Amino acid sequence: MKIGFIGAGKVGTAMGIFFTQNSLTLSGYLSRSETSSQCAAKATDSAIFFNLPSLITASEVIFITTGDDQIPAVINQLVQAACLTERHTLVHTSGALSTDLFDPLSASGCGLCSLHPIMSFSDPLTASQNLKQTVFTLEGNDKGLAAVQKILKLTVNPYSVIDKGDKVLYHAAACILSNYLVTLIDSGFLLLKSTGIADDEITRAFMPLITATLENIEKSGTVNALTGPLVRGDENTIAKHTEAIKTQTPEFLTLYQTMGLATIEMIKDKRIDGNTYDHLKNRLK
Repeated sequence: MKIGFIGAGKVGTAMGIFFTQNSLTLSGYLSRSETSSQCAAKATDSAIFFNLPSLITASEVIFITTGDDQIPAVINQLVQAACLTERHTLVHTSGALSTDLFDPLSASGCGLCSLHPIMSFSDPLTASQNLKQTVFTLEGNDKGLAAVQKILKLTVNPYSVIDKGDKVLYHAAACILSNYLVTLIDSGFLLLKSTGIADDEITRAFMPLITATLENIEKSGTVNALTGPLVRGDENTIAKHTEAIKTQTPEFLTLYQTMGLATIEMIKDKRIDGNTYDHLKNRLK
């Protein structure tokens, strides 16, 4: 099985390195940037391609690892090239997009699959190492799923198969867990900075708390990992928080209220006194 890549950015390069580390054979890379293709090909000991037909001819499985917005243009080029056959499998790595994108290519009889790594990608080398612990999410036709499952069997990665109609919601959840987690932490850091604590001290002092919280979630689940005034029903503390944010950093009030109300919904079944939650909601206003 020879694997080719359309797109030689972080994702394509990292996955190529990871595949070669697991005894999979790469044909090479095709990219808008020849420099990117050269770097990815050198890192994976594979070839550089300058047009789609040559890449398709040399490959059995073709991964599209461009940005989401570029995928439709790649598909149009594949339609015009008319070089995909039943021996090929076409894969994209978008989290939000499904294989419905590939409908114009269905007449080729090739396998169609979307494979999304549940992992953030930094530099390709670090990302290729992180892929060892990555779980993937798949959806596609039978032939496409079979080809990608064969690859993941060799890399020994777990995976889930999802319905194409759930891809967008799935990706929204992933954005909350990764992207917006960063936003939430940044907001907390900015609040701390407004109290006069230095940036380096904030990171040093509070990263252990963040890490411990994530470890508690992994060990005990989200609800059991939760601590703080909402869990204890400390209405006065919540009221003081709200007033301080209104007065000193009003730009964070909506975020604090939204997160507080979501937390109340999360834990409302853990307490007997329903009135406590009504009072807590009022304190957030």
